[in-house]
Amino acid sequence: MFSYRVKNYSHLSLIVIFLILIGCSPAKTVFYKTPDIKIANYQIIEIPNFNKNDKEWVPYDSASLIPDMVAEKLRTSNHFNEIIRSESNIASRERVLLVKGTVTGYKPGCKFCEFLAGRINDKGKSSVSVRVKLIDKTTGDVLADAEMEGRAKNPGTGSSRYTRVVDEIVKLISNVSKESS
Repeated sequence: MFSYRVKNYSHLSLIVIFLILIGCSPAKTVFYKTPDIKIANYQIIEIPNFNKNDKEWVPYDSASLIPDMVAEKLRTSNHFNEIIRSESNIASRERVLLVKGTVTGYKPGCKFCEFLAGRINDKGKSSVSVRVKLIDKTTGDVLADAEMEGRAKNPGTGSSRYTRVVDEIVKLISNVSKESS
């Protein structure tokens, strides 16, 4: 009888360890509107500072640092001729893609969870959630609407808190420009 209980507990402990280690991915995206296939080619992108959710505390620097990181990452990818880090009123002959964002949430990390998971897949790190809308500035049409959540990368402070959510935003913008080619 004793060996039967030990066997059951060992199976149960293996399942719990498996769930802790595998669990959720470091980033997730929920689409409210996926990009249409008929999207025009955008040469200019405007990325103003993001808004902050009034209902939940979010890091003070997230509203400006996340758009800065997105703009910098897009500069290195050469998808756009011009990247403007504010919303302008300048009329352009070219189509302009406007990136509107709201930092919707922040979950602080859990040091015990991080220790328990052995730093695998950044378990226990803080995470930030951002809702992003890609808008055709000429027509005002919303091309894509998605909410992204990403856990911090090591060391988990400063801009490393936002790296994964920035990667998801850039991936969404890149998908829009790929579909337009």
